[in-house]
Amino acid sequence: MPKTVTGGCRCGAVRYEFTSLPTFMHICCCRDCQYFTGTDKVFVVGGPRESFELQKGSPRTYEVVADSGATIVRAFCDTCGCSLLIYPKIDGVFYKPEDDVVEVCAGTLDDPSAFSPDFAVFVSRAPSWTAFPKGLMLHE
Repeated sequence: MPKTVTGGCRCGAVRYEFTSLPTFMHICCCRDCQYFTGTDKVFVVGGPRESFELQKGSPRTYEVVADSGATIVRAFCDTCGCSLLIYPKIDGVFYKPEDDVVEVCAGTLDDPSAFSPDFAVFVSRAPSWTAFPKGLMLHE
């Protein structure tokens, strides 16, 4: 397993690196992730914000309020439109320090096959045609 994990957008305008291995991968089927990806779910790989570095470019961001009331920042490449990052906005009471994470869309990793999902969330919001890997822990 590599000591760092790298990735970026389709056109190469934005590049990033985790300086330590990400700590989780999951699938999210919330409605907002469906809009963000244009499909039924998003596969995300995440790790501590302090291990994440933008190496090139600056993605465009926008904020959304999740069902929990937390503010989530979503980032995409302003050139090619590739969905890239999801992270909490750390200026309110919704996130504890241990929640200070960055999630990247797994498809933007240079090697997406290096990780596999541990669980899926908001599966009750997934369309009826959504398929999940066998044996995956599913959370409503």
